[in-house]
Amino acid sequence: MKRAAAILLASALLTSAAAGTEPAVEGRALWIPAWELTSHADVRGAIIQAAEYRFNAVFVQVRYRGDALYIPHRCTSYYTNPEPRSIYMKGQPGDFDPLALAVEEGHSWGLSVHAWVTCFEVTGGFAPQDENHVVNRHPEWVSCDRWGNRMGVGHRAWLDPGIPEARDYTASVLLDIVSNYEVDGLHLDYVRYEGPDMGFTPIAVSDYWVRTGLDADPEDEEWRAWRRDNVTEFVDRVQREAREINPEIIVSAAVFADRAGDAYDGVCQDWGRWLEEGLIDLALPMSYSLNAGTIGRQTTDAVTHAGDGLVYTGIALRNYNDGSKPLDPAVVRSHIEAVRAAGADGVAIFSYTDFREMILAGMTPDDLFSDSAEEPDREEW
Repeated sequence: MKRAAAILLASALLTSAAAGTEPAVEGRALWIPAWELTSHADVRGAIIQAAEYRFNAVFVQVRYRGDALYIPHRCTSYYTNPEPRSIYMKGQPGDFDPLALAVEEGHSWGLSVHAWVTCFEVTGGFAPQDENHVVNRHPEWVSCDRWGNRMGVGHRAWLDPGIPEARDYTASVLLDIVSNYEVDGLHLDYVRYEGPDMGFTPIAVSDYWVRTGLDADPEDEEWRAWRRDNVTEFVDRVQREAREINPEIIVSAAVFADRAGDAYDGVCQDWGRWLEEGLIDLALPMSYSLNAGTIGRQTTDAVTHAGDGLVYTGIALRNYNDGSKPLDPAVVRSHIEAVRAAGADGVAIFSYTDFREMILAGMTPDDLFSDSAEEPDREEW
């Protein structure tokens, strides 16, 4: 049996499987973004709706953009973590802890709870005011493009994965979460470069020259391979150290669904290797196409490269290109069926915001998961 599947069995994500066989219960995960976790009522409501609509895992976004929707050093301060309280917690009492509440509520409903963390993108449309925010403490880590322009922190600034200190800092923050919360998983998002023209920060370029004796050349395969290795090294380290803290933790990553194209060449996510070498337990290719055939093909490719890992295909609930309303549940159901037919271990829905809108429009639990796959028996949990 796959290691990740065995652990998920133990944590109640999967409830039955014979030794040496694939899990009988499909994974059904729901991404819950930071802006849906701004009060006790919001957290409880999201968890309850996830359970009522037959999900068995939630990815709760607790690091949005270099900030904390949890309490750093809650029980131990072994890992350095100076990150400020998230703007989404503004107005809440100082002891309000969305992650602790999500873990408590999620486990009471039989859900596997994963801490969803944005890795290298650290601002999003605003300039952080807190002096402890990483872009204020270390502006030299903010990524530059190939022409030497540093990303504006009031827009979408990224830490450069080619800077060892930036990787160390980010890993320490994530491991602090694992040390202080009984999460079932750590879910890595934005674990990549922003694009092929980014990552030319002076510190990174200098480090590359010292290691290789070469100038940074965006057309050079050695430069591209070095950038991929930086991301892979980060993923490998986070998983290894997270398992030292909690041997049963599931480390997963949201990845570009075009494995050999956009992921590998565009943003340096060599996630086929991550799965095949066991550097992550679970990959979630974000197959946000509106075409079921495309979703099926991308899922088939992911399953082919899964090795001993698991694949949950991420599907979207709206067309993000035109700002339309959420999709009809029948369309979403057809996408879920395409994922199942391609042999994935599960499906992940993005996101709870659109999902809640679909519920308000009258969607019932049977509209998505009145299904052929065996469902968990909550009484056993």
